[in-house]
Amino acid sequence: MVEAREALAHATGEGDPPAASAAAWRDGAPVFEDARGADPAGAAVTAASVFDVASVSKVLATTSAVAVLVARGAVRLDDPVARWLPAFGGRDAVTPRSLLAHASGLPAWRPFFAEVMEAPDTAAVFEPDGRPDDATWDRARRRVLDALFATPLETPGRRVYSDLGFVALGALVEAASGARLDDFCREVLWAPLGLDLGYVDLRRGTGWLEGRHVLPTGRTRPREPAPGQAHLYAVPAQPARLDAGRVDDDNAFAMGGVAGHAGVFATAGAVARFGGMLLEEREGANRLGCGEVLRRFLAIAPADGPPRGLGFDVPTGPRSGAGTRLGDGPLGAFGHLGFTGCSLWLDLDRRLSVALLTNRTLEGRHRVEGIRALRPVFHDALLDALAPR
Repeated sequence: MVEAREALAHATGEGDPPAASAAAWRDGAPVFEDARGADPAGAAVTAASVFDVASVSKVLATTSAVAVLVARGAVRLDDPVARWLPAFGGRDAVTPRSLLAHASGLPAWRPFFAEVMEAPDTAAVFEPDGRPDDATWDRARRRVLDALFATPLETPGRRVYSDLGFVALGALVEAASGARLDDFCREVLWAPLGLDLGYVDLRRGTGWLEGRHVLPTGRTRPREPAPGQAHLYAVPAQPARLDAGRVDDDNAFAMGGVAGHAGVFATAGAVARFGGMLLEEREGANRLGCGEVLRRFLAIAPADGPPRGLGFDVPTGPRSGAGTRLGDGPLGAFGHLGFTGCSLWLDLDRRLSVALLTNRTLEGRHRVEGIRALRPVFHDALLDALAPR
């Protein structure tokens, strides 16, 4: 395991990313754990440190919640989403399956939070000294959802990775279950396993993160545009501030921190353990009662575009962040990346779950080279130690 630890130490020693924590589970037990780097105050990262996992939330929360609802018969993959979300009426091709496969026709992303920031009745959500009450947060969340429902479809049937599709899936989980997304995930997915992860409801401060070591991911609110997004919105002049424990993604922030595409905070150990639980569920553990559904999700979904599962990514290409060895068996690997520099990969043949969490965005969203270099080196080194050739 020395080379895997050295990869983390070298990257964080260079400050790109500033902090990292990693863990792996196999056959129901931890087989690797390490944490490197520090927060801006110099406090060292440990295995108990908590990270904003960004789009890894899609696997930890939304995809898994949909799988449970499908297994219970509350959701059918090929019914129109309008059955649960009437605002999608007239777009019958938009189904839970098409949303999970990123083939619904919804575009990749839109800065819906800009409408929240500019509207007088919700602007307090983004004001540095704003004190939005519950009604203001509710209006902000509604404004994001209304903007989503009004978004025209662009290329139905073609696979285009879409945050917006998972915002819709989060709303679908709430409509089909009758519970808030965070409550449903906590009660059905996480609490039974005692997992150290969850959403943070911004109406209630930092909630369960109080007193925890949480790594910050940026210094402005809203965050500065990612590469290629500078023409879509502007960041108001403001003093730099760290807001660890408040979701990095601004659309999720405008929704109060609870969204289908982002918002989960976790330790690396909790993410790896949850991934291990998904592998066990797929193989018949029946903790969630959705093993057969997960087997369908953890298979390539037909669509025009790059290969994906239903709600899961797959390693592709010579520069995959999963490295050259994860998924090299006949069953392959499935998982997800997160914008803040996080990832979860499940190697089905080796029954191995690997989580890598970082806060690579802290010093700027343009900083991508460090995480692109770290991911494959770390994963290859870990596999070389755990499964020698």
